[in-house]
Amino acid sequence: MVTVLRLVVAGVLLVAAVSKLRDHAVLARRLGTIPTALLIVVEGGLAVWLGSGLLPRLAGAAAALLFLAFAANLAIARSRGARALPCNCFGAGRDRPAWLLIARALGLAALAGGVAVAPPTPSRDAMLVTAIIVLTVAVAALAVLVLALYRQVGVLALRIAPRHALELAEEGPELGVDAPQLDDILRTGEELVAFLGAGCRVCHDLEPSLRALAREGLPVRLVYDVEDDAAIERWGVPGTPFVVALGDGVVVAKGTVNTLEEIEGLLALGRARLAHAAA
Repeated sequence: MVTVLRLVVAGVLLVAAVSKLRDHAVLARRLGTIPTALLIVVEGGLAVWLGSGLLPRLAGAAAALLFLAFAANLAIARSRGARALPCNCFGAGRDRPAWLLIARALGLAALAGGVAVAPPTPSRDAMLVTAIIVLTVAVAALAVLVLALYRQVGVLALRIAPRHALELAEEGPELGVDAPQLDDILRTGEELVAFLGAGCRVCHDLEPSLRALAREGLPVRLVYDVEDDAAIERWGVPGTPFVVALGDGVVVAKGTVNTLEEIEGLLALGRARLAHAAA
């Protein structure tokens, strides 16, 4: 029972430290950079100490003192008139009633106090079980951190993703000349020719956007590699998805694209070139 209680307190501290690490930027604005870092280190260190089973009574007493310090700080804020306080125990939480936060801190202090006063009698098997549980909790915490990091990497990738089509002079039809032969293109006004691959995932993702442009009134000609590979060779397409913007049948912009934003940018570039040529 004492071992389970000790591991519960260790788990609470570990979750608190990991949550603070995840929300350290927000907490640093609330509490200050140094106090936030100190709390993460203290809570994480106490979690490891309690989980290890070394001097468990002393570790329990240290944890109890930490929770009592939290309760005292909250009680002082409540005595000054604060009815609701931001919950910083498990990351940057929303405001909660002060009495609830104080009660929670006192409850955790009581749990840690139970570890401090209980006589430590760990057997060899108990220590093995303890080690397994601690490792399991550590792996779970690492998984949370990896998922948080994965999300941040995804956000960063979206922010630094290219916003313009990749236009190379040697790829696709030559700029400023009549477009190569292709059935069903109008050669009047603005139109778009998109070369797509049957096995291209990005092409499948772009196809609904291209059809939406067509519904909005822009003439769009879709050319699939499995249906007209001769056209792909004739237009010098290096790979799919590749888009060519035409103005009265003349190539005004071209490039490899990955998003609707890049297609719209390519169309805007073609219009700008036409306007510049007409000026």
